[in-house]
Amino acid sequence: MIYTLVAVCLAGFACIQALVGLMSYRRTGKRKLLLISLAFIIFTIKGIYATLSAFALIDFGVEPDLYMLLVDLIIVILLYLSIIKE
Repeated sequence: MIYTLVAVCLAGFACIQALVGLMSYRRTGKRKLLLISLAFIIFTIKGIYATLSAFALIDFGVEPDLYMLLVDLIIVILLYLSIIKE
């Protein structure tokens, strides 16, 4: 129950942040905002996956912990690139 609630909150908040980031990118054209928005889009996808897996509606045949670690690695890389890019 708690896992599902956290997954839904993660997806919802990440989706809102992605939309705000994309609107800001559209206004300013700064690449940093695009990279940050992509990270939040991936967080949204991760939250949706976690929610679906909590209800056993999806199974990719990959250990969920490994999958989540790989997704987290991609998110951290995107956030890092958004910080170092001018």
